[in-house]
Amino acid sequence: MRVPALLSSARLGRQWSVRVARSYGASDAALQVVELLTSEVVTNAVKYGHVTDAIDVDVRCAHDELTVSVTDDNPTPPLLLEPDAGRAGGQGMRVVAGLARSWGWLPTCHGKSVWFTVPLT
Repeated sequence: MRVPALLSSARLGRQWSVRVARSYGASDAALQVVELLTSEVVTNAVKYGHVTDAIDVDVRCAHDELTVSVTDDNPTPPLLLEPDAGRAGGQGMRVVAGLARSWGWLPTCHGKSVWFTVPLT
């Protein structure tokens, strides 16, 4: 799915990813994780991905796990920032790292794709 490079697109991305995950038979717990993590990764793509037009969101299922990937135009890898009580925000990738079964990023022709996996059940 392509969503506009707007902060409000986090809602579109997470709603769509949850619908797709549900169609694959994801449990309620998995759906909650997919919803939260998709929102975090789409928000990061909008804020830091240097996207001028749209962000691609993809959901796939294989081997009893879901993989969600979000593609942006910035080749810089995502950062796991250290917690800082004086800084609002900046912990999205820590949330992803803490709740996903696995996560990572891959370079693309025009930037990168950040992905995470969640077990179906």
